[in-house]
Formats: sequence, C-alpha cells, structure tokens
Amino acid sequence: MPGQPLERGEFKRGRGGRPTQKEAERRHRTLLKTATRLFLKSGWDGTSIDEISRQSGIAKRFIYARYADKAALFVGALERFIEEHAEALQVSEPLPKDIDQGLYVLGKRMLDLALRPEALTFHRLFIAEAHRFPQLARLFIEHNRHRSLGNIEHTLRAYADRGDIELGDPQIRAEQFFILVVGVPQRLAMLIGRAPPAEEDRRLREAVRLFLDGCRQRMQSEQKIRARP
Repeated sequence: MPGQPLERGEFKRGRGGRPTQKEAERRHRTLLKTATRLFLKSGWDGTSIDEISRQSGIAKRFIYARYADKAALFVGALERFIEEHAEALQVSEPLPKDIDQGLYVLGKRMLDLALRPEALTFHRLFIAEAHRFPQLARLFIEHNRHRSLGNIEHTLRAYADRGDIELGDPQIRAEQFFILVVGVPQRLAMLIGRAPPAEEDRRLREAVRLFLDGCRQRMQSEQKIRARP
C-alpha cells in the first residue's frame, strides 16, 4: 500500500529495548539494500534520507548513527555493491594451464560485472557526484582499491609464480590489466550501449594479448640481461 515501507521485517530488541547485534546488522543490510535500489532508480538528486528511511522502515536516528549524511550513505551503498559482486571475479582453482585462456576467462568475468546496467548506473553517479565530496571519493578509492583489484592481482601472481610472466609491481599490473580490459568497453557502454558480443570478444582477446606481450617481453629482456657475461 502507498506510504508503507517496501522492505519489511520484525525488528527484534535485546535487553533495555536496544536492538541485538544480529538485529543491528540485519537493519544495516536492509538499509543498504534500500539505499542501493533507490539510488539506482532515482539517482542522487531524486533520493533522500527521508525516502530511504520510509521505504526501508529504518529510523533516521539509526541511519545517522552510521552515516554522517547522504554522501556517506551513498559511498556505503556502493561499497556494498562491490563487495557483493567481488566473488564473481574469482577464477576457479586450479587455474587454466594456458595463461592466455586464464586471463581471457578473468577478463570475461570483469566485463560481465562492469557492464551490468546497475554497475554502469553506479559508475555514472559516482563520477557525477565525486567533485562535490572529494574527501569521500578519495577515501572510497583507498578503501576499495584492493577489493576491486584483489582477485586480478591474485590471478596474476599465480601465473607469475609459474614463470609465465614477469609481474613487477602486482598492484600496478592489476590496474593496467583492468584498464586494458574494461576501460574502452565501459566507456562505450555508458555512452552508446554495450557492444555486440563478437566485437566485445575481439577487443577482450586483443587486450589480453597486448598485456601478455608486455609482461613476456619484459621477462625475456631481463633474462637476456642476466645471461650477458
């Protein structure tokens, strides 16, 4: 019915009328779920703390006890989105023996995540609003850099340990792989929509090839230097 919260659930209380820790965690999940849905649906300007409170059934005092303002709640909702989808980037063990195939599989999963409509919407919102809250944007990047790149770095390290590539700085290599694979397809998807599967696949295979050419060439060059008398 109109005016009633969309996210329902009995809120349990512990001694003294305060919510138990388990209940507080459940409320927090409900809050972030509702905030995510409303930000995706209505954007930044169309979403208010009052509406999030109403539709989640979470009191504003509970919200402000955890988030200073709407900007902080937006960052919290975006962090939740990344955390929930991070597992999609994991490449099953054991890794494919062929590194080209292994990085192709990883890149395919990266694209499937980054090009989802909700991911593109969040990316647009974050870019559009980051200039208003530069400190929050900086903190978000610092807190989530490893979360978003951790699985990429783990896969690259595994192949480097096998001797397939020369990794150098793992974090920088993970960033470079991410940009090569996701950069152009994500930009195109935000502007004109996702590319046809055949074009997307060709671009992905070329990105993997370019990345590996660089890592292998560096490894071979260093091997030649070490072999010199």
